[in-house]
Amino acid sequence: MPSIHRILQTLKETYPDTDPEPSTEDPFKTLISCILSQRTRDTNSEKATNSLFNAASTPEEILRLSQDELEELVKSSGFYRQKARHIAETCRGLIDIHGGAVPGDRESLLRLPGVGPKTADIVLSHSFNVRTVPVDVHVWRVTRRLGLAPTDADHEEVKKALEMIVPDDHKLFYDRAALRIGKMYCRKTGPRCGPCPLGPHCGYKANREISAP
Repeated sequence: MPSIHRILQTLKETYPDTDPEPSTEDPFKTLISCILSQRTRDTNSEKATNSLFNAASTPEEILRLSQDELEELVKSSGFYRQKARHIAETCRGLIDIHGGAVPGDRESLLRLPGVGPKTADIVLSHSFNVRTVPVDVHVWRVTRRLGLAPTDADHEEVKKALEMIVPDDHKLFYDRAALRIGKMYCRKTGPRCGPCPLGPHCGYKANREISAP
């Protein structure tokens, strides 16, 4: 297994602007923006989030919108009918079960419609300062290719592996930096191993070079 400390040092040198601290954003906005970010680009989800929160910024206000109004506000995020339904159901659950507040524990978050492990962990780490590693598809791919988790590990197994080896004060930094590596270099198809700053630590790159003709 490569040294996590060397990987973290390389990531710091590569992305010195990456904020290692949790955001102070409202947990409800973080939760809704995560739902809207599913299966779309960041620019699309940000546009939809801003559009929605300019019109309604609390569970109660969102539930006053009609389904058609809600769908129109989040349309830019794609899959907007399903996302609008999940948002409305989530808001209803927050009001009925949690008094309108976003819960700060993973189990309660996962019971909300449209909330999966990645969304729950993002809310916890970004808004509740919980020391966990949200694992999206990019972090999942980068971590396995580096050799920090087995190549056949699922998202939960990658999360558990990272939480064991990444120091608490670097968990959110690793998530944010590995996400950038995944988007820029460690792509699903056509990975850019040559210029990738993590190349010296990467078993995937080494194997590709060995198998190259």
